[in-house]
Amino acid sequence: MQEAVAGDALSARLLAGLARRIASSLDLQRTLQIVVDSVVDQLGFGVALVNMARPGDMCEAVAIAGPQEATEAMLGTSSSMERWHNLLASCEPWGELRFLDHRADQRAAQAIAGWTPPAGPGDAPDAWHPDDLLLAPLYAPDGALIGVLSVDLPPGGRHPDLRCRQLLEQFAVHAALAIEHARVHTFVADSERLFRAMFDQSPIAIALLTEDQRITRVNAAFEKLLGRAAADLVGGTAAELTHPDPAPARRRDDYPAARPPSQYEIHFTRPDGSEVWGRVSCTVLAPESTVLALESTLLAAQSTTSPCEILTQIEDITSLRTMQARFAHAATHDQLTGLANRGLVLDRLTAALAESRRRGQRVAVCYCDLDHFKEINDTLGHAAGDQLLAEVARRLERTAREQDTVGRLGGDEFIMIGCPVLSVAEAAGIATRLVESVQQPLELSGAPVSPSVSIGVALSAPHDSADQLLANADRALYAAKAAGGGRWRLATGS
Repeated sequence: MQEAVAGDALSARLLAGLARRIASSLDLQRTLQIVVDSVVDQLGFGVALVNMARPGDMCEAVAIAGPQEATEAMLGTSSSMERWHNLLASCEPWGELRFLDHRADQRAAQAIAGWTPPAGPGDAPDAWHPDDLLLAPLYAPDGALIGVLSVDLPPGGRHPDLRCRQLLEQFAVHAALAIEHARVHTFVADSERLFRAMFDQSPIAIALLTEDQRITRVNAAFEKLLGRAAADLVGGTAAELTHPDPAPARRRDDYPAARPPSQYEIHFTRPDGSEVWGRVSCTVLAPESTVLALESTLLAAQSTTSPCEILTQIEDITSLRTMQARFAHAATHDQLTGLANRGLVLDRLTAALAESRRRGQRVAVCYCDLDHFKEINDTLGHAAGDQLLAEVARRLERTAREQDTVGRLGGDEFIMIGCPVLSVAEAAGIATRLVESVQQPLELSGAPVSPSVSIGVALSAPHDSADQLLANADRALYAAKAAGGGRWRLATGS
């Protein structure tokens, strides 16, 4: 009885010693070496070897303790997992262990690359033969075989007794848990290194934000995109960096605390005043998931009460937005003068008429046509004609009020939409100023030119459409031309 108690105490001390050694390291390879060293040092076996499952359905000898010739012969050797499964199935069960008796299955022993001790079998019936092998399967928590701990040359050269075998079984359980723990830690450490490398070196601007949208970390691309150092960004919010344009660049829903990733565009202002557009992709790192802790070396399992983190990536689309703006402007503006084209003029006139009806106001249309423009083209050339058109456009814009729209309908025809216009007298004043501004002399291709313009003016009635108002102004324009040009005329009924 006392011997049994003493043996149990010894077993407990041995297991405690193994646990302490394992706890001293989270590195996988060091943990594997601790396991085999403990089997040799504390259990007294001559050789201990761990074969670990590897990708590609292979099993490789990755840690060994014992004679140097055994290490040289076996470390790094590999065979298929199928062979190991077959070998374990053919062995004699010794509790949770498996005993390979060379007399029962010589082929199985030869199927696995190994090392045979130089010592021959003893005379006793239970003597340990050099070809015998004791195997301890190592299982992951989900029951998958992750490796095999094999031992050779038991103490005294005899088959290990029951207590020694039970202790080895417990060693195997502890070893499997320690290996799985180290594997997870190694995976996490590798993932952390990979994430840091991807985060820091990515050409895409990346930031990590808290649930209340405070910036906690940025990469170099983020600093470059916004023209600010990390020290100036961390602790601030994205809202503090956005351009103060009237359109909402960012909403609370842009960083959904518990929704799928979102994508939107945002407008930033750099410290030097330049502007940049970014396409933002937000991925919410949900509290209940395992998230990367950027400032630690482990994956932190967050509880449902832990705050969210938001991984934000910003792609620089400034060039794209500039190109889109250029195309959009070209679709609605005259290429030569930069004024609104016919389509945009009609849209704005329609909108102005709708607004004037709501407010009980009137809209004035000034339909302008240059006098004798064909003669300038014929005598001075089309380049001079284009130069004149551009100059007339600038003069009309300078004369118009801020709320008015000046456009080019085509050729030498221009239009100005005045809204609101309170009276015929106000419309007349606008038309008079337009005529006078155009008539200022200028030089084209070295020749002095005194241009003139004829203008037809129409004031809207409550139910006028855009087309009807333009037609009224066009008729008044012909009246101005018929009167000799260089003047304006008001449409009948205005």
